[in-house]
Amino acid sequence: MIGIQACRRAVPLAAVVLLAGCAPQPIGTADGDATTPSPPPPSASAGTPSGAPSPSTAPTCPPEGVRLEQGGGDAAAGLRVLSITLVNCGTETYRLKGYPAVQALDEDRAPLDVRVLNGVTEILGTMPWDGPPQPVTLRPGRRAGFALAWRSTYDDISKPPANGKYLRIAPLAGRPAQTLEPDGPLDFGSTGRFAVSAWQPSADPTEAPAKR
Repeated sequence: MIGIQACRRAVPLAAVVLLAGCAPQPIGTADGDATTPSPPPPSASAGTPSGAPSPSTAPTCPPEGVRLEQGGGDAAAGLRVLSITLVNCGTETYRLKGYPAVQALDEDRAPLDVRVLNGVTEILGTMPWDGPPQPVTLRPGRRAGFALAWRSTYDDISKPPANGKYLRIAPLAGRPAQTLEPDGPLDFGSTGRFAVSAWQPSADPTEAPAKR
């Protein structure tokens, strides 16, 4: 998924690295061993050269011509990383530049009172894939992605932990939003924040990367 491709390898936490094309691994803590937090990119579906589902199971394409999907994730020792994919399922070229507009919602779909950071440095440290936003041009069938990161630390008993159930995501502020229900918990604890990386194009093994 995400031009966010990664093969994980164990390194000190100060050099944590993310987003690549391998299976998830646990993430270490500051006083223990650490590994690269790497939500895997979307993989092509078996039997289809471009990753498209079979006609009988193909998801619908929203009117705006793009579909958001949950990717892989990592979770360990209170650190969470989740990847989100945008698929251009329409017939027109789709352009992105910048950060997605993301809201965390509770089980009643009401917004949680949590802060959204652009860039994951405050959560994960410096990441090679978390650079400044760049233009991303997606032809029909192509994908882009971003990572969402947070810590589930709960160390303020004066207020209940912030727990979400859904994510409302607009590809960019002002564009139509879609709501996803992640497989795992959105357990923001008492940190009151989560971070998102900028959009990056996903590599397609069947063709050269799109020019940007």
